[in-house]
Amino acid sequence: MTHAVTSNARYLAEHPDALAVYCSDGRFTGAVSDLSAELGFERLDTLTLPGGPALFDTASASLMVSDAIRKAASFLIEAHHIEHVTLLSHHGCGYYRSQFFHEDEDARFARQLADLRNGAAWLRASHKGVDVVAYHARPHEGRVLFERVDC
Repeated sequence: MTHAVTSNARYLAEHPDALAVYCSDGRFTGAVSDLSAELGFERLDTLTLPGGPALFDTASASLMVSDAIRKAASFLIEAHHIEHVTLLSHHGCGYYRSQFFHEDEDARFARQLADLRNGAAWLRASHKGVDVVAYHARPHEGRVLFERVDC
């Protein structure tokens, strides 16, 4: 090794009890951390892939992809004793634009909301007692606004 960097962040051996599942779009990463802190979670496990919660739903992802994200989420929830899961979608998601290019923006937004609700339903059914909330993020006056989605 020729170069090493030491983080200023303190290492804590205990796993966080919260998990955020969201799109890997880096424009929202910092805002997700802010939301999590606002919700009372200082640290998070994260599951970030293009489309995020879309991947739970076989209407928006292949069965193979959906199975993989469900297994990954289940592993984190069970092995790390996760008690809280936050699902997040965001405005203008490239995953939805590329997968559902034939739909207009309103239809893609409706699909995102349905995917959040279906992902929350699957998590609740598969992991009794886990608190699941969902938000849709969108740019607003140079910041990110998170709107709670009823699930």
